[in-house]
Amino acid sequence: MIGDANLDKKHRIALRKIRFSISQTTKSFRDQIYQLRLTSREQLSKQVVEILGEIKLAADFNYPEFDPKVEEALSQIILELARNTSRHSKATCFYLNFKENEESIEFEIGDDGIGGVKPKDFRFGLASIDELLIQISSSYSSSSKSDGSSFKFQIRKSGSNNA
Repeated sequence: MIGDANLDKKHRIALRKIRFSISQTTKSFRDQIYQLRLTSREQLSKQVVEILGEIKLAADFNYPEFDPKVEEALSQIILELARNTSRHSKATCFYLNFKENEESIEFEIGDDGIGGVKPKDFRFGLASIDELLIQISSSYSSSSKSDGSSFKFQIRKSGSNNA
């Protein structure tokens, strides 16, 4: 239909916009379905490796299990931070560390890149990380310096801050 010689320019542009919108919706839907299929730490680890490409992964995915909602949010946070590292940081290493305390698990996720992350400048990806961390953590902070960026947060062993 778009290639029809009798279709005027105005309608051709409108159809292209519709096609673009449908393509974006389809991609978003595919991404959401993939997230639903992301059920194991092994799959999470493989996805992070794929996102990072040549960036070294130094991560321990053997942290204690949380309730499913917290696990899903934590997976989304890890994936989005890996995406940001891959796209923006010029890092050579992405890391995920945790430390188990009596009442909580402390996480630190970051990279050795060029820094530049500013909370006031959060874009969509970082804003979603911020919202997810508010939902699941009892406290969190972020730091971004010329030698890398990091997010530190605690998740109560009972599941989440709001549980």
